[in-house]
Amino acid sequence: MPEAAPRVDRRRIRTRAALLSAARALFAERSVDGVNIDEIVAAADVAKGSFYNHFPDKAALAAELAAEIRAAVEARVADLNAGVDDPARQVARAVCFFVRQAAEHPEPAAAMLRLFPGATVPDAPMDRGVRAAVQAGLAEGRFRGLPLEPAVLMAVGVVQIGVSRTLQRPGDARRLAEALAQGLLQGLGASAPEAVAASAAADVFGLHRG
Repeated sequence: MPEAAPRVDRRRIRTRAALLSAARALFAERSVDGVNIDEIVAAADVAKGSFYNHFPDKAALAAELAAEIRAAVEARVADLNAGVDDPARQVARAVCFFVRQAAEHPEPAAAMLRLFPGATVPDAPMDRGVRAAVQAGLAEGRFRGLPLEPAVLMAVGVVQIGVSRTLQRPGDARRLAEALAQGLLQGLGASAPEAVAASAAADVFGLHRG
């Protein structure tokens, strides 16, 4: 069996995790610029010097937290769409996933909105998955009528609107997700948008497995 991590290492891991958790909660409420290091260390219940043992500044902490959230989101969406070949279904399921996550896990969803002000740039890393799905849909003729860049911007905008609205009214998540997915597919020129959106919402919100 592997040896247990030395006590000092475990303490460092806990401290780093506490700082990231505290920052995520604060960034869910305010912009990165609106939060200072003193507030982060107070919320994490660690000494201010400990902050600088882990991060050179607040921007470095925000960057690591953004990378952590992005990696988690990308992994969940990839897992959700594993085995799904239709780009329209991939896009619809991704929209529904983001809305459901905002309803069930509002803190990281709110932090995500604040940590990715550049997410509306079509080639932003956060948009890699949706860009690939839209690109495949255009290449296959599943989506029609829009070039790649505005199509990606439309998809990203729908996700951001869905997350923002759901944070305000989480009880309406499923209806909103299905409506947004249908509208997005219509905008992308996909066939049978209503049926695809309904199936995606049922899959993601757990009525049946797809």
